[in-house]
Formats: sequence, C-alpha cells, structure tokens
Amino acid sequence: MLEFEGYKEKLEQEYKRDLKDILSAYYLTRDLGPSSTAKELGVPRQVVLHYINQFGLKEAKHQQIREKAKYLN
Repeated sequence: MLEFEGYKEKLEQEYKRDLKDILSAYYLTRDLGPSSTAKELGVPRQVVLHYINQFGLKEAKHQQIREKAKYLN
C-alpha cells in the first residue's frame, strides 16, 4: 500500500486540485460517507479517514448534519 502522502500526491495530480478541496467536494458537497468517498476516488478507506481527520472535515460534516436537522424539526 502506498503511504498516505503517496495517495495525496496521486490524487492531487489526477484532479489538479488540493486534496482538501477534493475531499470536501465528495465528503461534504456530495454528502458521501468515507467508504463511498474512498470508492469514488479509488483509494483505501483508511486514506480518506486519515485526511478527513487531518483536515478537520469531520467537524464540518457534523455541523452540516446539525444544520439539516434544524430544517427537519
């Protein structure tokens, strides 16, 4: 398995964007979970989880869920 940095470089070259932007597009904008995001990007789930935690996207996702819940109540 490639190291995390190897996957980061591979994805950034392929998408020509910063990895944080790529993950935000799938994980936050498209509202996919870590497994679905990993499948779409063609990388192991553990890589996606590593960078979600590193970039602080988990809290952003939880905030997004809380905002949606406000509208449902």
